[in-house]
Amino acid sequence: MKKYGLQLRAPSQQKKAAARPPLPPPRGFQEDEDDDVEREISRQASKNKALKDVEEQHKKALEEDPSVFDYDGVYDEMKEKVVRPRVQDREERKPKYIQNLMKKAEQRKWEQEIVYERKLVKERSKDDHLYADKDKFVTSAYKKKLAEQAKWMEEERLRQLREEKDDVSVAFSAISCDGFFPLREEERLRQLREEKQPSVEQPKGDHHKRGGDAVAAARERFLARKRAKLSLVL
Repeated sequence: MKKYGLQLRAPSQQKKAAARPPLPPPRGFQEDEDDDVEREISRQASKNKALKDVEEQHKKALEEDPSVFDYDGVYDEMKEKVVRPRVQDREERKPKYIQNLMKKAEQRKWEQEIVYERKLVKERSKDDHLYADKDKFVTSAYKKKLAEQAKWMEEERLRQLREEKDDVSVAFSAISCDGFFPLREEERLRQLREEKQPSVEQPKGDHHKRGGDAVAAARERFLARKRAKLSLVL
């Protein structure tokens, strides 16, 4: 008899095949895997120990010297040691250079004023006969100016004398080193003994050249001072 409606399928009578368990790996391969694991564990342990030792050394070094790993600070300090002397030398030269410029400017100012005053005196002397019967009146400011000029000229004269003395000393030492002055007896005997002994001849051109340069420089300074004096007189 045919049935109508929802029909449920009856479970299959066939038994499902039981899943087979995975085959165990061969014994030799299993031992290799165990060795690899042990080596990895040993490597990680050695690495951790090395890192721990490094951290301990780092900590100990910082306790002894907090700036031991301050590489930028060390570099900056080294750079400062190199640059600081140059800056100090430049700063020291700058005031000296400015002072020399100021002295030169002051010297030129006094020289120009003296030359101008002497020129006026010469021009007035041409007309002195016209005002011979007149009283001459000199202001206190003009007297003060003349006194300052006289003081400066005296200081300049003393300075030139000192420079001439220094130039003579330099020239004298240069000439004496070149052998133009007689040597003492013991020095002459020593040179005679050295000449008897065979030795390599040393060039003397540079020595004489230095002496000649010193004399030439002293002579040039002397001529410059002489020209300055002539300009004041004229």
